[in-house]
Amino acid sequence: MRRLLLLAAVASLLATPAFANTGSDKMKACATQWRAMSAADKAATNYRDYTATCMKGGLLNVKSTPQQRMKSCAAKWDAMKTSGKTGGQSYRQFTSACLSGQPTPM
Repeated sequence: MRRLLLLAAVASLLATPAFANTGSDKMKACATQWRAMSAADKAATNYRDYTATCMKGGLLNVKSTPQQRMKSCAAKWDAMKTSGKTGGQSYRQFTSACLSGQPTPM
């Protein structure tokens, strides 16, 4: 019984940093997105509200830069390609649809 409790305690201690790191990574990503926003977009909201929405995974009505959209589309493509769900599309076809805002299979 003691061995089981000790094993459970060690497992919980080892798992804790992984969960804490995920939140900190997400916070860093939200802060980076805030810094990349234009002054006009920042004027539409405040940092606290933006961060709260971002941390929940929500998107504000903030226009992303072409570079951000391209990175997002590339990440989606990588995930689709890894899982084998490209639907017979080429990368060029996928990014064309993704960048134009058309729904993409995921």
